[in-house]
Amino acid sequence: MASVNNHINFTEKTLAELPIPTDKKPMTYYDNGQAGLCVIATYGGTKTYYFYTKFLGVPKRVKIGRVGTIKLIEARMKARELRTTADHGTDPSQERNDALRDMTLKQFFNTQYFPRHVLVYTRPKSQAKAETMFRNYLSEFHNRKMISITRAELERMHVSLRDKISLYTANRTLALVKHMYNKAIEWGYPSRHGNPAVGIKMFREKSRERFVLPDELPRFVNMLKKEPNVVFRNYVFLSLFIGQRRQNMLSMRWSNVDFNTDTVYFPDSKNGDPLRMALPVEAKEILKDMKQYATDDWVFSSHGKSKSGHIEDFHRPWYAFLKKIDMEDLRIHDIRRTFGSYQAISGSSLFIIGKSLGDKSLAATQVYSRLTMGAIQESVQRGVNKMLEFAASDNK
Repeated sequence: MASVNNHINFTEKTLAELPIPTDKKPMTYYDNGQAGLCVIATYGGTKTYYFYTKFLGVPKRVKIGRVGTIKLIEARMKARELRTTADHGTDPSQERNDALRDMTLKQFFNTQYFPRHVLVYTRPKSQAKAETMFRNYLSEFHNRKMISITRAELERMHVSLRDKISLYTANRTLALVKHMYNKAIEWGYPSRHGNPAVGIKMFREKSRERFVLPDELPRFVNMLKKEPNVVFRNYVFLSLFIGQRRQNMLSMRWSNVDFNTDTVYFPDSKNGDPLRMALPVEAKEILKDMKQYATDDWVFSSHGKSKSGHIEDFHRPWYAFLKKIDMEDLRIHDIRRTFGSYQAISGSSLFIIGKSLGDKSLAATQVYSRLTMGAIQESVQRGVNKMLEFAASDNK
């Protein structure tokens, strides 16, 4: 159970007004009117009724239903039934175990896995990917009972997806199925049936090594300087000079840019750790120029055109730009790899490059952060200088 211990009088109105957590930690509220009834509000915006008790000293939590989908009076009646079940010596979660045992994979995904895990613990983009992957690649199993799906069938699916689409898609789909069964077992699915995806070996994936090569940099930079879309141009240059992931760049805030220390802070990186990155002179100049025209706290503001408040992607201008420079095999993430590659070319150590890219977690390296920021700043500047040196050359 969540550690938050809020006891309130449940009414339809108070439940509708319960605040949504601002971080990924769910909030739990307990009903003063019915023992054991609680509501868990999640970061994803869901509010769900649960019955909670200790049965033979072991905590048990049984899902009742979504707030708004079932009425409060119905939730209280169900909680009373489960309380009576426990008082008569029967595990109240057994009913849930039986239901999970008889669920189809689609029922489990829609009623359990997606609302209880995906919506609570993943970002909107990951939520969309999970839905798409489940819909498109697991359709043959949608109406199958979970206990009937075998390892041999999943192995055949894995190979088929590799041959028809890609090994990356095959691996991600298998990982999704494996995680679904792991969560099902955690939530009460009979563990004796096991996880049919366990033991299936992932296909070996090749890491991508593409970056903007020295003889490509003049063409890349010169054409980028002529790019008429100023916001897109600034985004690519800043990505080239800061080397952060696409989501970090797009969600950058002015309140996290410090021109006094020449750093930018990213509070929510891909691996969950906050990052503080060094700004080379060129990035600082671009940001100072952009700051003059800022209308809100987003560096790449959508001016109210997106739900997030910032621009969501630059796919169209990026692909149009690639056609202009005849480098259509380049991906936006390759800009991050370019940033690290030129630090390596300029002689920086892998440790310093990792720190400047934010590949090391803050928790693991914070003891060194004050000592290494100067070295990181120097490494970043050397890498940028090396890129611009190649870009300025004729390379004929």
